[in-house]
Amino acid sequence: MKKVSHWLFLSLFATLMFLAPMTTMAEDAPGTLSEEWLITVKPGYLGNFQEALKEHTAVRKKAGDPWNWQAYTQVVGENLDQVAIRHCCFNWADVDAYEQWNRSHPEVLQHWYAKVAPHATKAEHYFEHNDWTNSHWNDAASSYRLFGVTSWNVKGGSGGDFAAGRAKMSQIALNQGWANSERNWAWSTAIGGRNTESIVIPYKNYAAMAPGAQSFFEFLADQMGSPEAAAELMKSFSGASWGSSYTVWEHRPDLSMSDD
Repeated sequence: MKKVSHWLFLSLFATLMFLAPMTTMAEDAPGTLSEEWLITVKPGYLGNFQEALKEHTAVRKKAGDPWNWQAYTQVVGENLDQVAIRHCCFNWADVDAYEQWNRSHPEVLQHWYAKVAPHATKAEHYFEHNDWTNSHWNDAASSYRLFGVTSWNVKGGSGGDFAAGRAKMSQIALNQGWANSERNWAWSTAIGGRNTESIVIPYKNYAAMAPGAQSFFEFLADQMGSPEAAAELMKSFSGASWGSSYTVWEHRPDLSMSDD
């Protein structure tokens, strides 16, 4: 689903996630966590890595891996040699159970090191905490092809200001009509690495990335009564971080445990 500032994922995208099927605002709400492995492939070995990953995925399926690992490749950004592999959504106790499954199937990890790892130069491992309260993610969004991830490096001591801005903007969007079947987003906080917050926005295709008739800032200004009020909120929000980065990840069903 990394260099934390570039995801999320898985989970921002999260996804932000890099994203597995999830439903918010439901009685059977999903777990709050995602797990992600970010693999940097050797220059010129992306094709070899992907073929080896397909073989490894088949090994995991045959062994009965209970987690639905999904693969994503970066298509916009600085690290086009990265592949994100992530699973969502679960709770901490589920990690212990999965670790037990891993220990009882040593042949799976052995296959990874023998067949897949030789084509990689670096592996990073992260968890993400998904903020479902301030997210809007329907079933259809999980089947989209592309996921835009914006990530912020939060300043030390400014996490509360960032969280307050995130919550205020998100709740206005959720309660005042911005959220709909075509507008989905998921917030996540990285666990491991830098203090990073991310938002994932799914797209069916590149055409869906074109700006709509009304920008979110214009919507926010209408709801808050003036552009000045909206600008002040966004200034406070962005001021809690050292800056942001943006990447786009493509879901790869051919490299994943399933099409979901």
